[in-house]
Amino acid sequence: MNIGIDAIAFTTSRYLMPLEELARRRQVDYQKYCIGLGQTEMAVFPPNEDIVTLGIAAAKRAIQFVSDKDSIDLVIFATESSFDVSKSAGIYVHHFLDLSSSCRVFDIKQACYSLTAALQMAKNHVQLYPKARALVIGSDIVHYELDSAAEPTQGGGAVAIVVSANPRIMRIEPFSGLYTTDVMDFWRPVKKDEALVDGKLSTYTYMKSLEICYEQYKQLSGLDSEDLSRVCFHTPFTKMARKANNLFFSEKNIDASLLYNTIIGNSCSASLYIALISLLDNTEEDLSEKRIGLFSYGSGSMAEFFSGTIVAGYRDMLTSDDNKKMLASREHVTWQQYRDFRANKQPVPADDFYTSGDIRLEQIEEDKRIYSIRS
Repeated sequence: MNIGIDAIAFTTSRYLMPLEELARRRQVDYQKYCIGLGQTEMAVFPPNEDIVTLGIAAAKRAIQFVSDKDSIDLVIFATESSFDVSKSAGIYVHHFLDLSSSCRVFDIKQACYSLTAALQMAKNHVQLYPKARALVIGSDIVHYELDSAAEPTQGGGAVAIVVSANPRIMRIEPFSGLYTTDVMDFWRPVKKDEALVDGKLSTYTYMKSLEICYEQYKQLSGLDSEDLSRVCFHTPFTKMARKANNLFFSEKNIDASLLYNTIIGNSCSASLYIALISLLDNTEEDLSEKRIGLFSYGSGSMAEFFSGTIVAGYRDMLTSDDNKKMLASREHVTWQQYRDFRANKQPVPADDFYTSGDIRLEQIEEDKRIYSIRS
């Protein structure tokens, strides 16, 4: 049975900070950002936007292709930016999408690997229940300490994927190379709002994990580099993906897959799949029946290399024009607005800023998050 990605959509903030401005304010050579990291802009988020509002916006775009919403009986919300260690962020999504109450909903966490874990779990669910559909969402907002080396890699976004039998975008293949090891390269204790990172260790572990996963993938699948038309990578910053590609797939051109991440920044669980969307949106060649390699890495650490084949007619399922318009219409924030966004932990009572979709965080009352539909 063919199972895979039937629909996919993403969203990000309506606001951005040009890294040229950040470099000027931090008195850093801009080349360190645009060349050294491969980044030119980063998404920044107003106080009324969080992983829930992002996730809902992406999910609404994805399920427009689902004719029967009641067929969705599994919702998995993947994130490393959770604000509640008990209640699932997916419950809010389930509510605002008005999905059937006969639905299993939960969150999943393993750093940036989370959405891949959710995708594979959803694939197994559909294998058992071929008439079912699963909705998996990866949503993250990345904050590092201000004026730290990691600050210019901040960003965020959400990807929503509908998983089904007979998918219309990508058939996910059954073999994966896996690698797990205990390493403290990136972590965020519950008491902290910003993540902590050991950049050199993280880069080393990412590359080591890719080498091990890819070798295992080749052994299990009998496939090699020449069998892959393109490769997409988890992208904490695009220079990382380029370095990985140069080491293992130097004959592959990954430019199209990096266009969106270059101007969004790190979106953690969503970043690999934003790379996939960027590839599909920006590759003129018809990728029908082409095999795409995908490398997912989550610090701490867990990694997977797997592949999928693109389904003929996939372009009918894309929202390429809308994606490009969304990114082109984003507003530049001022330096003061950027600092205010980071300093203000409470939602703004008035509609001073737009969220990515029509849902906003209205208020936090007695630690209860209250969402509303923007009028």
